[in-house]
Amino acid sequence: MNMKMLFIIHDEENKLKRIVNKFHLPFNIIMHGDGTASQGILDFFDLAKTKKNILVSIIPDYIAKELWDYLKDVNKIKEIGKGISFTIPLSSSSKYVSDAFKKREGEPMKEKSDYHLIITITNEGNADKVMNIAKKNGANGGTLLKGRGMGGKSNFKFFNMTIEPEKDVLLIVCHKDVKNKIMEAILDKEGINTDAKGMCMSLPIDNIAGLVE
Repeated sequence: MNMKMLFIIHDEENKLKRIVNKFHLPFNIIMHGDGTASQGILDFFDLAKTKKNILVSIIPDYIAKELWDYLKDVNKIKEIGKGISFTIPLSSSSKYVSDAFKKREGEPMKEKSDYHLIITITNEGNADKVMNIAKKNGANGGTLLKGRGMGGKSNFKFFNMTIEPEKDVLLIVCHKDVKNKIMEAILDKEGINTDAKGMCMSLPIDNIAGLVE
């Protein structure tokens, strides 16, 4: 059974919980982050810095099409400002994960998108500079996650990578045509040899909803 990692980034946590319940997703976590709308826009509309909720879950391939139809048509996630959702194919998963899902009839989703997820990790306080660099090179926006300094074995983990306290983790979804340009610019200005100590990685996305060109 082909498995995917599902990301849904949305303003409203209750909508994410309804998705989890509707599709009976057994493996999921909701994290909290910040949107990256420019402060000038936020001030103009008298808005506080945008808060985002990030649902990360694991789903089998056969659920993807039903879930995507729901996100696009029912949840209106494709409208501007509602959020963004995408999946990343997993190369492997434990048998326990596969056994948690019962096979249902239906064609698996075989869509392949032209988008990638860029993950940038820097010392705390550099996310705004990284996002500005990314936007100048073709990115539309991103979502910021924060690592909390808890010490010991409780350090924040992302993609099974231990992130030491006081790190900014920036998620950027972009078109494949600008991916390398964005990453090269970030590493040139905020890379491992700078005070930011930044590092970048990218993952291909096979389905996406909510990104308005």
